[in-house]
Amino acid sequence: MSILFKDDHCFFICHKHYIDKIYKKIQTESLKSYKLKEDLFNITTPYKASRSNYNNEIDPSKSELEVDICYVRDAYKNFQDKLYKQDILSKPMGDSEKNIKAKLISDNIYLESTKYNVKSAFGENLIPAVREVNGSNFLFPEKCLFYSFDVNDIDQRLNDKKFDLILLDPPWWNKYIRRKRKKSDSAYHMMYNDDLKNIPIEVVLKESGLVVVWCTNSQQNLDTLINDIFKKWNVDFITKWYWLKITRFGEPICSFSKPPGKQPFEQIIIGGRNIDFPQDFNKKVIVSIPSAIHSHKPPLEEILKFVLPENAEKLEIFARYLLNGWTSYGNEVLKLQNEILFDVT
Repeated sequence: MSILFKDDHCFFICHKHYIDKIYKKIQTESLKSYKLKEDLFNITTPYKASRSNYNNEIDPSKSELEVDICYVRDAYKNFQDKLYKQDILSKPMGDSEKNIKAKLISDNIYLESTKYNVKSAFGENLIPAVREVNGSNFLFPEKCLFYSFDVNDIDQRLNDKKFDLILLDPPWWNKYIRRKRKKSDSAYHMMYNDDLKNIPIEVVLKESGLVVVWCTNSQQNLDTLINDIFKKWNVDFITKWYWLKITRFGEPICSFSKPPGKQPFEQIIIGGRNIDFPQDFNKKVIVSIPSAIHSHKPPLEEILKFVLPENAEKLEIFARYLLNGWTSYGNEVLKLQNEILFDVT
């Protein structure tokens, strides 16, 4: 179970628990268990030198983003106390290692997995299994379907199949990634808003369906997505969720700060067509300890199932790992399925 605790506004989920459950028993020469390496989630201190705090300098009357910041900050302040009382989190004691173990293992895994990236491939798997591809071992969950191709011709490769849910984690253009690309070949290729708009979501979404998009806190990206891209996809904006990233001791990974300062959360924008969306699932704050691997998003499966029909057809675009019962599409679709991310028992 990845949902470890919840209240009226927040969910606390565990990325590692959910993935470990998928590969508890996997078909090899003998049944084995695969678990994501513990140190990937060994985030012990905020990434900035100053500790996160609930400052009062943010003015929600100034901008929509400041309204969001105050909402997430205040919802988590109450939720954090509950997590401590439930002994789900413990308060920090003394100095910590400043995420050194997490950084070392994530850097090594990212570089190694890049060597074995699988492109121009299609596959389907019915039972959990480990298979060799391009000289390296990869894990495959049950009932998964994947396409390792560029998104530009997605409607042709899917052969007119349509989905109840489409989840996207686009490589949004930003200055930080642009600078990183000049220094490293491992940085992903950025996508402009017009490129995202041209993905034919309106063709592959069912007449009654949900679209869920991971988004940065850039007001330009948010406005373009809701007012322009959604319109082209023939979906209406429904609500926002927020992914708040915290340390093992419950501190946000950086301070809540006045825009354009960095925030400890990302936004999840939800749109749909002909959907009766439950009102009690508006503006949820999803709290978790993040993976140290860049853009390694937590699975939202166990929360999304509350707003989807039974046996929903689910598609993830720009996927970087596979999930049970999902169709996954992207040119790095197997990147985080490599055996090097896991401990074997």
